[in-house]
Amino acid sequence: MKYKEITGVANPLSRIILGTSSKPFFSGQEVDELIEAALESGINTLDTAREYGGSEGAIGRWLLRSGKRDRVVIISKCCHPSFAFVPRVNEKCAREDLMRSLDALETDFIDIYLLHRDLELLPAGKIVEFMAKLREEGKVGVIGTSNWSAGRIEEANAYARGHGFEGFSVSSPHYSLGIQKRDPWGNGCKTVTGEKHREEREFYSSSGMPVLAWASLCGGVFSGKLKSEDKGRIMSLFGFNTAWGYDCPENYERLSRCEALAEKKGADVAQIVLAWMLGDDMNVFPIVGGSTAASIRRAAAAADLVLTKEEREYLTAK
Repeated sequence: MKYKEITGVANPLSRIILGTSSKPFFSGQEVDELIEAALESGINTLDTAREYGGSEGAIGRWLLRSGKRDRVVIISKCCHPSFAFVPRVNEKCAREDLMRSLDALETDFIDIYLLHRDLELLPAGKIVEFMAKLREEGKVGVIGTSNWSAGRIEEANAYARGHGFEGFSVSSPHYSLGIQKRDPWGNGCKTVTGEKHREEREFYSSSGMPVLAWASLCGGVFSGKLKSEDKGRIMSLFGFNTAWGYDCPENYERLSRCEALAEKKGADVAQIVLAWMLGDDMNVFPIVGGSTAASIRRAAAAADLVLTKEEREYLTAK
């Protein structure tokens, strides 16, 4: 496993992050085996959120049993819209969500705390200001965003610099070898894939801001469960949201090339995608869901797989 430091976070982050919106975490099952498999494989960073059902509670119970809080980096999120899509981006909701997260996680500190959505009607500076208060109070290490545009992040951080406090240090958009054609959830998700988001990627490349990339395998499309010849099966295998977001000809073509390269290199499709992401010009940390210890170990192994320039270009060639 490879690691990178983020200023303000005590432990370096593993380049592969364990996502915890998968069924075992979401349903609040005992997840000790899964987290221990991640740690044994070198993955020390866990991504969760208030919105992920019983995930925070499952992690918290593991922390109590294991006593390993100092060995993991915890990412959580606040201010997700309500079920009726009512915006919740305000200081009151952020504080309420934070206290609930701390209680569920059985900890007094969250290493990286993200706004789960933006509310573009509000000035970005006012939003980063109330998030910075949480950091200054010592309850979180660094603050960042999930599903914000690069322009909004720049606006927020310019305000922070002008008012003498720390701004957003990390960002969590969707990013993958696969293309996100539509917002899979329909409530403000942001991607930086595809040609129309080239300027967003240039912002991240030039700034070096860590990109905590959610849905790095596009909801399972690039997990190996779907074969490139299985066109039309995304809905039956993964459900409506994944089909809405990722069912497109470009992804079947890229999946086919992943399959060919995986066979050549003795790897699996998911490892090829993750290796491609880790070789990016951006400072990418792919978030990978794990429902089994074996799948987590395979994902972790991708950190040691290196693709040549020619192999990377082959995967995205038109």
